[in-house]
Amino acid sequence: MSAPALFLVLLAASSASAESFKSWAARASREEREKDDSAAARSYSNALSSWKESDGRLARAKVFCARGALMEKAGADAEAIKDYSECLATDAKNAKVFHRRGLLRLKSGGTALAIDDFYQAVKADVRFAQAYADRGRAYASQGEKDFAREDHQRACELGVKASCADRKRKTAAASDPPEPKTAARPRFSDCLRGLERCAEAGRAFGPCIDAAPSCAKKAVKGCCPDACRGAYRRELDRGLSEAAAYREVFAPGAKCATAP
Repeated sequence: MSAPALFLVLLAASSASAESFKSWAARASREEREKDDSAAARSYSNALSSWKESDGRLARAKVFCARGALMEKAGADAEAIKDYSECLATDAKNAKVFHRRGLLRLKSGGTALAIDDFYQAVKADVRFAQAYADRGRAYASQGEKDFAREDHQRACELGVKASCADRKRKTAAASDPPEPKTAARPRFSDCLRGLERCAEAGRAFGPCIDAAPSCAKKAVKGCCPDACRGAYRRELDRGLSEAAAYREVFAPGAKCATAP
């Protein structure tokens, strides 16, 4: 091979390895359109390796999202979750990606984490019908029937037909003659539902918990156990954020809500 030809080969090789983040991302997008998913995934990986601060963090997040979708499509759920998490670390209001990660977590048995993702999805987009439906499905799998019913009702109102069918079945079951009941204890699910409504209205977790009725003072619907309030404060003292402490303590099946 002549020297000029050898130079051109070396130049082509070096220019390929030295491509910019933007050019790799554009190549990956083109390969996706051409249905070459494996090549697109490699190009997205090269884009991430080439990324510089000047390329912008949001652009990097979009590449993580795109590669995560390819990983999910290929059945590599764990890798997809990692990419979605990297994406959400920057693009924290991406309702669709929260929903996708939630579905993968639900599929792998991480129901509590999935519920948290679906919550974030509807927080970012209050009309995200399928996120309500899937959160209702997750709640139902944990036996939280009240939460599940509310989410399916909301999903039905937003046009998810499957949730409407589920709602009709629940209504039909509720029409059966009720069994005699003794005086009911306050339900922790009512406490959680009240706190969730408060948070969805835009208030911080701490004020929502402080404003909730105390079951020790008056056992009314929606009251929250003092043991859980205390556990929440202890988590704050450990250095957790309000949101992290809330998720740690105020979750379905929490130990602090179990009567001694």
